[in-house]
Amino acid sequence: MPLPTKKIVVPRKNYQRQIRTYTVMTLLVLIVAGVYGFFQYQKLAEAKTALSDGQTNLSEMQAFESQISGQYTTLNAAFYEDFRDVRDAINGVMPEEENYTKITQNLDAFVIDLNRKSPSIFMSNLKFSKGRLDKENGYAVLPFTMTLSTSRDNFERMLQYAENSGSLENASRLLDVRSITLNFPGQGGTALAGDNLLDVSLSVNAYFQLPTDFS
Repeated sequence: MPLPTKKIVVPRKNYQRQIRTYTVMTLLVLIVAGVYGFFQYQKLAEAKTALSDGQTNLSEMQAFESQISGQYTTLNAAFYEDFRDVRDAINGVMPEEENYTKITQNLDAFVIDLNRKSPSIFMSNLKFSKGRLDKENGYAVLPFTMTLSTSRDNFERMLQYAENSGSLENASRLLDVRSITLNFPGQGGTALAGDNLLDVSLSVNAYFQLPTDFS
């Protein structure tokens, strides 16, 4: 007698539904990845553009810095050149020391030049006194005296030389004629010496800077 058989039903999977589900999910993932990638690409493109602009700006700034640096160097050199000229002029007008040797040389040169043009002036008895400091007025004074045997024209030129002294343009030492003495007959001299030459004594002040440590 045959044995009874039992029929087993195996549920059939819905592969088409699963495939559609996987397909939809894959498409969603691709879409999300595409959108995310698009925005990331935009950010990357913006970053690249910003980097390029930054490099361009950096190059321009470096070029500008180089230009400014060159201009600064030129202006700085010009400033110090001008400052040196002004400083030298001031030191010529009012030197840091008495520098009476330079005064003597300048006066000798001026007298020689006058004699070359019109030989009628002689300088003698050039004597310097001790310099004195004038803190109240902010300078120092070097008094000196000299005697001239000169024509009237050259005497006037000598006075004009003193009057025009102290110019920054030619950096000439500042001189100030304090007194003029003419020797008349019966006073140990003559008003006219030689061929109508005046016998003149001048008292003059030259000026120089106060010492930096003077207080």
